[in-house]
Amino acid sequence: MSSKITKYPPGPNYKMPGKLIRQFIREPIKTLSTISQKYGDISYFKLGPKQHVYLINNPDYIEKVLIYDHRNFKKGKRLQVAKSLLGEGLVTSEGDFHNRQRRLIQPIFHPRQIMSYANIMTDYAIRFRERWKDEDIVDISQEMMELTLGIICKSVLNYDVESEAKQVGKALTITRNYSRRLQSPIGHVLDKIPILPASKGAHKAKEELDSLVYGLISDRRRQQEESDNKSYDDLLSRLLQAQDSNLAGPASPDTAQSSSANGKMSDKQVRDEVMTIFIAGHETTANALTWTFYLLSQYPDVEEKLHDEIDSILGSINRNNGHAITKIPTADDISQLQYTEKVLRESMRLYPPVWTMGRYVENDYQVGEYTIPAGSSILMSQYVMHHDPRYYEQPEQFNPDRWTVEFKTQLPRFSYFPFGGGIRGCIGEPFAWMEGILIIATIAQKWKMRLVPDQRIKLDPAITLRPKYGMKMKLIRRK
Repeated sequence: MSSKITKYPPGPNYKMPGKLIRQFIREPIKTLSTISQKYGDISYFKLGPKQHVYLINNPDYIEKVLIYDHRNFKKGKRLQVAKSLLGEGLVTSEGDFHNRQRRLIQPIFHPRQIMSYANIMTDYAIRFRERWKDEDIVDISQEMMELTLGIICKSVLNYDVESEAKQVGKALTITRNYSRRLQSPIGHVLDKIPILPASKGAHKAKEELDSLVYGLISDRRRQQEESDNKSYDDLLSRLLQAQDSNLAGPASPDTAQSSSANGKMSDKQVRDEVMTIFIAGHETTANALTWTFYLLSQYPDVEEKLHDEIDSILGSINRNNGHAITKIPTADDISQLQYTEKVLRESMRLYPPVWTMGRYVENDYQVGEYTIPAGSSILMSQYVMHHDPRYYEQPEQFNPDRWTVEFKTQLPRFSYFPFGGGIRGCIGEPFAWMEGILIIATIAQKWKMRLVPDQRIKLDPAITLRPKYGMKMKLIRRK
């Protein structure tokens, strides 16, 4: 920390050590929301004797951190937790290596390329809507996890995971939950005790996932060699074919063994990127869809307006004794599904899949009238900003109609940022938007859902924002 006298912003200060930590661990969203409402655009608090935290609640300040001054920040201590599973993927890598990998992978996520995955998205959504039965009760959270898992596996790996979906999903859940445990003050100590059941189970789950991904990499390399490097359209093949003249040689001590001599990505690099895309593209979209269907069940007027749009563009399923002419949504329909897009956008405002993000300050940094010392942590919460009444009238209301062209034009850039922003913004954002809109349209074409009476709704703000007790819904076939 700086030896200079530091002028701190206002913030909570408890005489009892650990009180704020306990509050933050128990209810992090409520804690951050309360602090931001009470102390304004920038506030300061300590989580333990050495962790100095600055909560930034101003879109202009957030833009400076993420866009203009991003070189002064790293992702912080939580990065090591994610690296235990993701390795040196785009989410976790830093500096020059991250920049090279992003340049290498960016063309794979060009919107025109992503359009080719639309049929996969709708095909899998149709599988799910056709297997459901009228008045079935399902956990829509688990259903959406399984659906998006199938889509990301097929598009990223050209691999139909349907027969292994539950096993793979279980392994992902175990590793995700254990990653959350590692964020506790003694998490890394627990991780070094392999005989503990949680540690043993997490390491076994990670080995299963690694075995799956490395096996697919090996199979795909062999297929390419046997077919004289025939071009495949899935992301795994494109990663294996991708080359960067600046990639050869190590970029950092962490990646010294990750680059092959000829400049191609090594199996380790491909594994890390596939695992990152695999997990990031699976859970975040599933959560966004879960909260969307929950909100539609609570706002029947919005649901009716959504159905009207879908029926007018795609046709309806059960009209005229089931003989109506209908069409499966395609990428070409997305531009017409404008209200569907607003529904998803408003859902991610209320329940952003990634609810907070942090940065570690490399050098003293000026924010407003305050200097944040090197070694401090900055928090920026999508959830807090998305519920700020300065930017959203009646912020707790689900109102897709607020997203007019004029409203979006006037809205400060970082008052809405479900996918982050800047050099570290989500590379799969176009993929996620298309997937979300197509799945909502495909499922809502045939089904509406109602929350079961005994379903408890509570936020579970782990790495992503999940419903803590799942989301059991009764399926109602549209008449």
